[in-house]
Amino acid sequence: MKIKAIQAAIILTPLVAALTLPAHAQQSSSPGLQDKVKGLFSNTNEDELLEPDAAFKFQVVAKGTNALSANLIPAKGYYLYKQRVQFALKNANGVSINAVKLPPGEMKTDQIFGRTEVYKKAVPVELALNGATKGKTITLVASYQGCHEKLGVCYPPIEKAVNLVLP
Repeated sequence: MKIKAIQAAIILTPLVAALTLPAHAQQSSSPGLQDKVKGLFSNTNEDELLEPDAAFKFQVVAKGTNALSANLIPAKGYYLYKQRVQFALKNANGVSINAVKLPPGEMKTDQIFGRTEVYKKAVPVELALNGATKGKTITLVASYQGCHEKLGVCYPPIEKAVNLVLP
């Protein structure tokens, strides 16, 4: 037991000394013990997983009786799969989606889907509607899926429903 305590003291003493040196004594032109220790305990936001609503924001507005404008916004360090972005209407009573216009994404070789298109920045989406009338209330359902780039963690598909009154 004493040997293990002595070994721990020998190992930890330089570490504690390096962490408690005055600021001017810690400066070095080459990475040393302090940088290695700092790397062990650094925890930047980019290395943390966000809640799904923070990792992938969704916004939509009615631009007219027959047009909706949506935005899918992945947080920094996250991406969305283009092929997993989908829209549908609920409680639409005769209103349907005529067309969904998505911009081109960037190509990525993904562990799950292979070579696929992804979005790493805000995605403006235009939706054209059929059969819509002024004052009609509809529910737009958006589903999408994305991942954290650095950690390689993918979120399960996310579904958001938004009620809109058409102008």
